[in-house]
Amino acid sequence: MIIRVFKILFILILLPGYSIAQDYPYEVPQYQFIRYDKNQLTGNPASLPGFKSFFQEWQNLILNGKSKIEILHLGDSHIQADFLTGQIRRRMQRFFPGSEGARGVIFPYNLAATNNPGNYLIRSASQWEVVNGVKEHNVHTGLIPAKVFSTDSVIDLRISQYDTLPFSGFSEIEMWYATTDTAFLITPSGNRVKIYPGQGKVNVGLKQLVKSVEVKVLGADSLHPFELYGIGLKNDLPGITYHALGLNGAKAEDFAQCSNFTKFLNFTNPDLIIISLGTNDIYDIYARISDFTLYYGMLIQEIRKVFPDKALILTTPGDHFINGYLPNKKVEKAAEAIKEIAVKFDAAVWDFYTVMGGEGAMRQWDMYGLSARDRVHLSKKGYHLQGDLFFNALLNSFEHTVMPKK
Repeated sequence: MIIRVFKILFILILLPGYSIAQDYPYEVPQYQFIRYDKNQLTGNPASLPGFKSFFQEWQNLILNGKSKIEILHLGDSHIQADFLTGQIRRRMQRFFPGSEGARGVIFPYNLAATNNPGNYLIRSASQWEVVNGVKEHNVHTGLIPAKVFSTDSVIDLRISQYDTLPFSGFSEIEMWYATTDTAFLITPSGNRVKIYPGQGKVNVGLKQLVKSVEVKVLGADSLHPFELYGIGLKNDLPGITYHALGLNGAKAEDFAQCSNFTKFLNFTNPDLIIISLGTNDIYDIYARISDFTLYYGMLIQEIRKVFPDKALILTTPGDHFINGYLPNKKVEKAAEAIKEIAVKFDAAVWDFYTVMGGEGAMRQWDMYGLSARDRVHLSKKGYHLQGDLFFNALLNSFEHTVMPKK
């Protein structure tokens, strides 16, 4: 059956005038206030660094089922909950048979006593403390402005992945850590893997594809805490791995001022990077667009230092209300600032602010049950719609890049 579908799609792609964006995108509900005509990536992605190679790898995955594609999506609370990114991940991984890939890098939000995505969980009987760069200053965090640490001499971790994909799971875990003394990771088979002092990553291969595993870390104490920055769930299967890491309340400033950001960014190998920040930077009547522009530009500059030739998409914050009732007039200005920064750093833009309807659109989203009560976040239904819109915009650029019109 899968082979037949591959053949059918291959034949359709070769047909003159065939359009994936018209025939294969996921249908989305139609609302008069949404600007479907603006739902596209701006900046001519075909001419920007990384997009042609990313789209060619995606095409190769569809046609040959052999490519491994990685997407890294960073942001604030809109990303932490994974409703938006989870929907994009599902659309990407289920767009074509054999695209499942791996779950990717996850953060132990529940150990940090905050909301955790529903498709994985990291349990531990050990005592953990959290360092949150949104609430504290001059802290050393990782790819997002947060980390957890424990001083227990025996640290237990049970890592579980929850999904309904038939070809998914992980056959390797990659632990991002920091420690000031030698520690040891005890694998499920009982082997001891040395963890060297400093900041780094340690990989543990598993005997088979699993969706749950238990490991232990030995050697921490009150003078030598074990810090955990993230865990990668990896496998050797072809497909799309969609890493999504966000933090409630995070600003561009919190990311830009993390001294370890580029070190941990180097631990990833994305084909596409997506940045979704800005809401918290302007969620204050006294917030200055100049400050947001400064720190946002610093962050994108750091990303470009590590990945100068990767495909990069910047998304604009959506329309929202301060304290649930006061329209935030700075959203449009923040969106324009993001567009200017995108030009400077050769990035594409997905202008969600415009797509959702522009100024005042949140009233309409709220009326149709698409927003949360605070009218800043969206409801699960709203995030799924946002994810579908983003996927269709990406798919449209894919079509026009790998199958340009003559």
